[in-house]
Amino acid sequence: MRRAFLVGLLSLVAAALVGASVVLVSPAGAAPKPGAPCTTLGKKVVTAQWIFTCTKKRGRGKVWVRTPRPAPNPSPTPTPSPNSGNDQEIASLLFAATRGVERPAPPDASGQGPWSTGISVSTGTGTATFAATTSIIDQAGVPSLLALPDGRLLAYFVSWAQRNVMTVGLRDLSGEWAFYRVAIEGFTTDVGGANGVDPSAVLMTDGSIRLFWMQPVGTPGRSQIYSATSRPGSALGVRFVADAGPRPDRGTMVYDPTVSRCGEQWLMWVSAPGATVFAASSDGLAFTEQVMPPGLGAAFPWSATCLPDGRTRLLASRGASAGLPFVGDAAGFTEDGPTVLPTGALPDAGWARMPDGTWALAYLQPMS
Repeated sequence: MRRAFLVGLLSLVAAALVGASVVLVSPAGAAPKPGAPCTTLGKKVVTAQWIFTCTKKRGRGKVWVRTPRPAPNPSPTPTPSPNSGNDQEIASLLFAATRGVERPAPPDASGQGPWSTGISVSTGTGTATFAATTSIIDQAGVPSLLALPDGRLLAYFVSWAQRNVMTVGLRDLSGEWAFYRVAIEGFTTDVGGANGVDPSAVLMTDGSIRLFWMQPVGTPGRSQIYSATSRPGSALGVRFVADAGPRPDRGTMVYDPTVSRCGEQWLMWVSAPGATVFAASSDGLAFTEQVMPPGLGAAFPWSATCLPDGRTRLLASRGASAGLPFVGDAAGFTEDGPTVLPTGALPDAGWARMPDGTWALAYLQPMS
């Protein structure tokens, strides 16, 4: 049907041109020869490369004169308008901020969990204690922060109210938050007995976002770390495509991945039964387990951010102490000051360095 419409349209154009003493000729062999006699002064014959015009020449009468056909002047490609991201690609994943208890705790719940904590986000220098703030959303846990070069902030977390799945809060440049369920093409992370949890997000050199998470697999007592990538565009940070294979696969329970990227160096820490596992990679896909860098001791990093000088800054807990900064790389880390967590904050926290050099902290606190 589209081809028939196109042929009809070309016929109308050709008829209009003939009425104007212009003839379109497709085969080059059907065109007149330059210098050959013609009859109608001003008549034109147009081919793909040439324009033949019936012209009166002194001493020769009316003959065909050939001139090159000018190249078409295409319309400029329109510049895409800026898009905040809240368009049709992700509108179906939008949900309202949870306030209070929207979903009851599991019957066997004990202690704190995403059913009883809220996430607060505070800004500061990154070297002093962050100020306490009110929560941006309740019934949420396992926060991971990621700052974009344009100043927007992404807070990944597990939403208990959304049935314990990975979600993301997007803070725009005006400071307003919008919350979305994370969608991963090629992988089922939603409810069904094997929810994907414990998100850790990393910004890549091309502006993409790679999200790592823990996924229970097979028999109880076994899980793996997987990843997915979100490309730049209006769905950046919300819609992902699964990367092939787990990273790494130990055949045991692994959880709470913390991943950083500084240049070509990717570092990962995960919790495993009786140990903290450290792994490194050059592409963020194939990780190899390595000896834990010296200087961390028994500390476990909950969050990692790349510094302008190429080092990684960690936010870690050690025993009863939490919110401890460490700075270094795969060769070793050093402690970088006292805790930065506000009073009453729980150990699981995430931070990010903003483009202006300030820091943002996402921390958990019990719901009041």
